[in-house]
Amino acid sequence: MLLSPQCPLVDTTISHHLAFVAVDGINGSWSFPNSARPGRDEKTFIADVLEDLRQRYGFTADKTVIGGFSIGASMAWYTACQQGEKAAALLTFSGVFWDPLPQPKDCVTEVPPVIHFHGTADQTFPLEGRSLGGHFHQGNAYESLAILRSRAKCDTKHAKTITLDDIKCDDVPDCIRGDSIMCIHNGGHEARADMLDAGLTAVGFPR
Repeated sequence: MLLSPQCPLVDTTISHHLAFVAVDGINGSWSFPNSARPGRDEKTFIADVLEDLRQRYGFTADKTVIGGFSIGASMAWYTACQQGEKAAALLTFSGVFWDPLPQPKDCVTEVPPVIHFHGTADQTFPLEGRSLGGHFHQGNAYESLAILRSRAKCDTKHAKTITLDDIKCDDVPDCIRGDSIMCIHNGGHEARADMLDAGLTAVGFPR
């Protein structure tokens, strides 16, 4: 998962019978499209990491969850968009695409099921996004999710409300590979173990 190895998150991941793989960008940042830190070819880097995990440890797509927090969540979103067939789900916190947002056609058809947690009081990566220095722009969380839902051919007419970790979530069913879920809480910029636990349970882990 593209998360810093904070012990509660690691422990929660392991409790779901998953290994916790913490990868990082150069100097703690990522060079995804339109980011403030251009540099390494992150698509190739992530592909190489996933292939290395497959060869050395037998990781398979059906037991791999792409995750992330903040800018790591943004990297996870681009990974799901570009290489979504390599994972069973996308589970993220407080970060989405950056402007200009990709088009649905820019993403692979095999976009995985999505669970995204975001706080209404998040001032680091607000739900509506924000400008950084006038040159770089964090994307809108709702518009970002709409892109993945469009590509995954989700049935937005049959959206329903579910509860994960006592948070009301918008669940859009009947996507190509599974539901697309947005959980809006009243907190700030955070990734909590209880949210991770609820999210991993919702996407079917352990299997």
